[in-house]
Amino acid sequence: MYFSTRFFILKRRHTSIMPPLILFDYDGVIADSYAVYFEEFTRACSEFGFHKLNSQEAFLRLFDGNLVSQLIKEGFPMRKLKKLADEFKPQIEAATARIYPFPGIVKTLETLSARYPVMIITANASHVVQAFLDKNNLLDIKGVVGSDVETSKVKKIRMARKQFRGHTAYYIGDTKGDMLEARRAGAIPIAAGWGWHSHERLATARPFHILASQDELVPFFEFVTPPC
Repeated sequence: MYFSTRFFILKRRHTSIMPPLILFDYDGVIADSYAVYFEEFTRACSEFGFHKLNSQEAFLRLFDGNLVSQLIKEGFPMRKLKKLADEFKPQIEAATARIYPFPGIVKTLETLSARYPVMIITANASHVVQAFLDKNNLLDIKGVVGSDVETSKVKKIRMARKQFRGHTAYYIGDTKGDMLEARRAGAIPIAAGWGWHSHERLATARPFHILASQDELVPFFEFVTPPC
């Protein structure tokens, strides 16, 4: 596995590094949900007569930053944002049966959560993610913080950091916006190269590292974890 110069600098300083707190995004990192989200979101926008986002590039651009801010930037009427959210939420929840985890990610979560504190910080509903954890018997996950708890990902990451003082927080996300928000919240941004945004798009947010596949997650945290 390839590690950048920054990893070797990090490793040399391992005596001052705290153990990791691993914060996962859900959609695009754990759940392979892009096709379903694109279909349902564009359908909801069309029902509002807003067709500007009905291309894949326009949809992906929404996740270059905060979703609400990006929607406003794209011209979606602010007064209709809550109605859009109310329309979109039940469509997504009804479509969860068509969304599956990425191959191997359940085992990876099982391995990591047995060794380190792991939480899921997501824009999805907490109960949707919790149902996934229960179904897959992922009992060691320390918590799920969804949009029903707090809409700001920055605030949610900061909440997790306060809960696990004495740990170095890493946020694993799959969009440029995830990387920017993780850094704002004081977490180390790690890009999931198998998710919604391309390697090139993720690189523009300057993440600490871009993982090519979820198979690199366990070796990555073994590498950055200080010895006992």
